[in-house]
Amino acid sequence: MNISVIKQQGKNYFSVLRWLLSDYHRKEKAAFWLVQVLMAISVGLGLIWLLGVIAGINHLNDRSYLTSINLNWLTYFFDLPVWQWMMMLSLSGMISAAAMFASFHAGVKSVIRYQINLVNRLLDRINDAEHSDWLTVVEDQPKEKVHRIIKLSVQLTGLVVRRLSRMLIPIVTFMVAFVALIQLDAALLSHLIPLAGLYIVALYFINRHAARVQVSLANMSVPTNRNLGVIINDMLQRNRQYDQQIEQEVVATDYPEFSLLRYKRRLAEVHVVWLNTLFLVLGTAIIFFSFDHYQNNGKIDWMQLILFLVALRYAGSGLQEIAAATVSFSRFLPETELVYQMLKAPTDAQRSQSEKWTGRVMYLNTDAGMDAVIPVFLDLQFGVRNCEKLTDQVRNGDVDLSGYPDNIWLYSEGPAQFKQAVRNNRKALDHVVYTHLGSHVHYDDIGLFLQEFLPAQFKQTNNQSQDDFDESMI
Repeated sequence: MNISVIKQQGKNYFSVLRWLLSDYHRKEKAAFWLVQVLMAISVGLGLIWLLGVIAGINHLNDRSYLTSINLNWLTYFFDLPVWQWMMMLSLSGMISAAAMFASFHAGVKSVIRYQINLVNRLLDRINDAEHSDWLTVVEDQPKEKVHRIIKLSVQLTGLVVRRLSRMLIPIVTFMVAFVALIQLDAALLSHLIPLAGLYIVALYFINRHAARVQVSLANMSVPTNRNLGVIINDMLQRNRQYDQQIEQEVVATDYPEFSLLRYKRRLAEVHVVWLNTLFLVLGTAIIFFSFDHYQNNGKIDWMQLILFLVALRYAGSGLQEIAAATVSFSRFLPETELVYQMLKAPTDAQRSQSEKWTGRVMYLNTDAGMDAVIPVFLDLQFGVRNCEKLTDQVRNGDVDLSGYPDNIWLYSEGPAQFKQAVRNNRKALDHVVYTHLGSHVHYDDIGLFLQEFLPAQFKQTNNQSQDDFDESMI
């Protein structure tokens, strides 16, 4: 891959990430910090429970060990009857679990509020007649994509921000555990550096793969579900008989590949768990081999080994949470980026440069009810300054278009009415343009358009594509 492309992707990745975290923190600051406090309590008390159990068992086996640490209160605590200190440690563990549950509950409520905030800001954005640069984000299918962004992309952005907002404590946990590992045995930790390098490389490829799978799913969703919908409708309406040809057509819709991509997307976070487990298994094996070497030299300390493994477990747990959050972000980056672009108005330099057709152009507005933004859309998409909505008189051929300017776009709703208008004004038209399934279709041969354009078929496929916009997320 080109280095400049990688740099641009990385810049875009971190721009969206920085915006999402800062925007959420600004809107839900109190809830954000409440979640962090609850998670910190959970991790801290969980660590007290684990280390307490280890220390208690060791004290039962060797009472001189805690005495050597010179902490009188610790020795006093474990000199209590076993059921007493075990009950207190168990209480610590239960509070830890309750705090983690409370953090999830508070986080979900906060993210739902944030999603509602995003929906309201998007609604305000698309209703602002003075600023319509957001149309560059949805320029090929304005109505369909706006519905998709508000109904689906916002929801997925909420899922992502919930994971990202829970990264702070795992990051702190990882750093504290890493320092503990250095303090316990820096030389032993150095043996894990090659394995850590492989971990980072593997995580990079998991993130990149997750993002690519999501893009492929979004691209395949509409055509696959549309083609499969045609077959389903034929079977429901008894237009054809089921036979082997139907089986071949189902495969031809790319449904098998589409389904495989869905499973691959769901496996992204499973891959992180698998990678983290593999890292811990191999890391533990390396540690034991190293300790075996130390044992041959008479330098074994089993308590230090246990503490090292505990620190490694916490470091691995923190690393897994961080990795899962980044994979979740990469997985839904295309959807989160749409929300980001809608709210952060694109500049002129970011607008796509579409081919401009001059003369008298008839344009089919495929999004009913979008008349209010069609002039702005045509300006942003094609640089059209002079456009009018098609009147009934022009549609019926009662008005001679020769009296209109030489360079004007006339737009109309409804494929049947559109074709009628083109037929009645074919001599005065230079071009016919419409958007279908995300692509611009252009005719400069008006007769050819009249032969090929079938309103009923166009309407059917266009409606099916709108019904299927969210299938890639299931």
